[in-house]
Amino acid sequence: MIDSSALVEGVMLGASLFASVGPKDTFVVKISIPSAYPLLIACVCAGSDALLIAAGASGLAAAVSHSPRILAISLLGGILYLACNGLIALRSAIRRKHADEIKAAVSQPLLQTLLATAAVSLLNPYAWIDTVLVFGSIVASRPADARLSLTAGAVLASLMWFLLLTYGARFCRSFFSRAIAWRMLDGFAAVMMITLAIHLAISNF
Repeated sequence: MIDSSALVEGVMLGASLFASVGPKDTFVVKISIPSAYPLLIACVCAGSDALLIAAGASGLAAAVSHSPRILAISLLGGILYLACNGLIALRSAIRRKHADEIKAAVSQPLLQTLLATAAVSLLNPYAWIDTVLVFGSIVASRPADARLSLTAGAVLASLMWFLLLTYGARFCRSFFSRAIAWRMLDGFAAVMMITLAIHLAISNF
């Protein structure tokens, strides 16, 4: 049975975790602009988040949090991942050739697009820190009868966020027909990712 208060709490917590610009979000925006399947892309992203949330709630978060070495490696991986992607985005903002990237995305088969989306979602160390460790720990600390509703709320928040990103990106296709728009997107993503990497490093090491 769904607990409405836990569901709302899950939506709010999920929104606070997912509604930020990182490598996954930038990737989703880029592939959604030329793609004819924004709903499928959003569903793959939300489904990947659901798997990570379920892993954290099932006890993986507790196991990792009790192993300082694994936790430190996970945090370091997330920091390096964000820093590297931030530098790549910064380079892209300076040297971008957006027309070639759009042409490549349009010609990419649907299955390849969805697999690439799942890979970015599931192999992102920062997503593991946020979704498995942080949210998983929160879910595990709640009463057993509220965990399903809390998890459902977070998955709903993830789906809403990625629907907003995918359809919003497609709505802004005319804006992204200009190179300056892509430079702005990459520049913003670079600042966000490098800032998050610095914040994680200062907070945990």
